Amino acid sequence: MKKDVEYEKRTLLLEAAKQEFMAKGYNKASLRSICAKAGVTTGALYFFFEGKAELFSAIVNEPILGFKKILVEHFKEDREYAMRKGAFDEADMDHSDFSDMLVEYIYRHYDSFMLLITASENTVYENYVDEFVTMIEKSVPDMLAWMQGYVYDEYMGHWMSHITVDAFLQVVKHETDVEMAKKKLRKILNYLIRGWMELVLEKQ
Repeated sequence: MKKDVEYEKRTLLLEAAKQEFMAKGYNKASLRSICAKAGVTTGALYFFFEGKAELFSAIVNEPILGFKKILVEHFKEDREYAMRKGAFDEADMDHSDFSDMLVEYIYRHYDSFMLLITASENTVYENYVDEFVTMIEKSVPDMLAWMQGYVYDEYMGHWMSHITVDAFLQVVKHETDVEMAKKKLRKILNYLIRGWMELVLEKQ
């Protein structure tokens, strides 16, 4: 019974915190206001969380780790495919399934990702965009190294990494319907994949 009550209080605090952070951002969010919305005392909040930073982390950290895991697995599969085949053809340009997988994951944790996009300033997550860009930058050259007859353009790779991440951010930020987001990002990602092949790779 005690564990059930504690779980309920923690859940109420997290939900209230989401609303507070979304409405006011991290800086202006009030722990007192969060406690009032959750119907608990500040003492109860500090029983579960050390403070505002840990409360914010409890909302966004797990979804971020899950998203990174999906990216790492995808890059691993692409690398192994490139090692086996040595080149990409027209069929490899279609990343619709991968795009849908990313969108479904993001919208399953939509509130958390919206907090990252709109309310993570002055938290340890404020540079999350750069982290995703860096992940792409580091993984793509490793994969493309197995393609025959091409040289990787580092500058264009950095540029395309930013554009790819920004494309997802813009759609997620402005499109609340998951099916519409899927439709838009399939087109965008497949267009960008062709951009990667044309701009980032130079024939020897």
